[in-house]
Amino acid sequence: MSEFQARLDAIAAERVARQDLISRRVAASLADSRTRTDDLTAAAAATVQRLVEQAARAKTAAGWELREKPDPNAALGMAFEDPEMSTEPTNRHASPPRPTGRRGRHARPEEAEDDYSTKDWLG
Repeated sequence: MSEFQARLDAIAAERVARQDLISRRVAASLADSRTRTDDLTAAAAATVQRLVEQAARAKTAAGWELREKPDPNAALGMAFEDPEMSTEPTNRHASPPRPTGRRGRHARPEEAEDDYSTKDWLG
């Protein structure tokens, strides 16, 4: 019977040693996973920040978000009642863009009468 008890004790000791080895491997694996996850998270955050800044620069460069222009009449001391009028473009006498050629089945040819871009409206 003592031989049987010795075998059981050896099996129990081996099981405890295996459990301890497995626990150490799991702990090491979890620590490694945490460090890799932290590194990947930091890299992803840096990439997202870089892309956000790049998108903001591209948006501003493309003219989607124009910074507000300073009021050209502020130096004159004039104030407008309507804030929309204070940011009116300064080049009011620019010729309108030329329309593209007419299309369609009933399109008539362009005549000189229809072209008002050279007409002096102020005279």
